[in-house]
Amino acid sequence: MAQLPDAVKKAIAKQDAFPVATCNQDCIPNVVYIGYLKVIDDQTVLIADNYLKKTRDNILSNGKIAFVVRDEEKGSFQIKGTAERLTKGAMFDEVQKWASEKLPRVAAVVMHVEEIYNGAEIIH
Repeated sequence: MAQLPDAVKKAIAKQDAFPVATCNQDCIPNVVYIGYLKVIDDQTVLIADNYLKKTRDNILSNGKIAFVVRDEEKGSFQIKGTAERLTKGAMFDEVQKWASEKLPRVAAVVMHVEEIYNGAEIIH
């Protein structure tokens, strides 16, 4: 597992929406904007599943996930990993507290960070 450097965590904290990519078992990609994404620790990112239809199906079928953030000084960072979808437990409870009550908050998507790139260069 890779560890998120401080520069990446700061870029995530500043960004409002995140392009998140998954693919199905036939390698057909899907990209959506996610509004509720945050760092839990150096190796874990939490995403609230509010309206994730294709993304949800892709996570359940193969789990691979990636997202990108942009930092004004350091450029873009791509974070890749494997996700699991949880409908109970501490991460699900966190989504219930964190995401707006106006949203469905049906599950927690927990991403385990495996690779981090700055541009085309792997940094972890």
